[in-house]
Amino acid sequence: MLFLLNLEWKKLYRLTAFRLFTAFYLILLPAILMTGKQITELPPPLLTNEVLFIFPTVWQYLGYVGGWLCFFFFGFLSIIMVTNEYSNKTMRQNIITGLSRKQYFLSKLYFIIAVSLAATAWYVICSFTIGYFNTETIYWHKVWQHADYIPRYFLMCMGYMSFGLFLGFLLKRTGIAMFLYLAYIMFLELILRWGVHFQLIKDRSMHFYPMNAIEDLTPIPVTEIAEEFISNYGFSFFLSPIEAAITTTVYSCIFIWAAFRIIRRSDL
Repeated sequence: MLFLLNLEWKKLYRLTAFRLFTAFYLILLPAILMTGKQITELPPPLLTNEVLFIFPTVWQYLGYVGGWLCFFFFGFLSIIMVTNEYSNKTMRQNIITGLSRKQYFLSKLYFIIAVSLAATAWYVICSFTIGYFNTETIYWHKVWQHADYIPRYFLMCMGYMSFGLFLGFLLKRTGIAMFLYLAYIMFLELILRWGVHFQLIKDRSMHFYPMNAIEDLTPIPVTEIAEEFISNYGFSFFLSPIEAAITTTVYSCIFIWAAFRIIRRSDL
């Protein structure tokens, strides 16, 4: 495993996109949340901006910010790390020089797991740091109240990256894969959910689409929206954490399995 990880690292650490995406994530994750200090008037139900930075709610708000960053930076990264191999013919070269297709695929899989773990570690560090310096009195039961966001954050990263990995192997072209990635997450799934469920079938099955399940791992922390949705439709606006985690895990495994099937059958 370490050999395959090291091989993938040597391919990517000089890549400009990898360096930029990593730098943007590391800087923007705490920076976006901290801009809330400059906002004095917040819309209901937020009465004060302190809720963004104190324990235990900092886990929720930083997780929501991180969800957008992981969707964009790490989803794109997983596409680029595959499509660049097709463009530069390095996939063929790796297999000619001794890697099996399985080993080649595992190097990609291990790397997205490593990136997801590193992104989650940075999220934990930022949450602790921001919460510690902005919470007047530290109570450890409050600090850990929403610590379930840590594994949820990891699964969220894996969900976006496994989807990007699948599209990269399926389409092989960076531009087309990125366009479909953005289009499906931003528009196509929403249109499908609206057309099928809001117009025809109004039940909880609308929440079990892959990207919605991933988003519900770190949802927008505004309970009033959820309560209004319950009153209008009779079911929750979000999946429960367990439902979102199980659904995301299942879809991630499907994306990874499908990507492996594609590479086993594709021409080099």
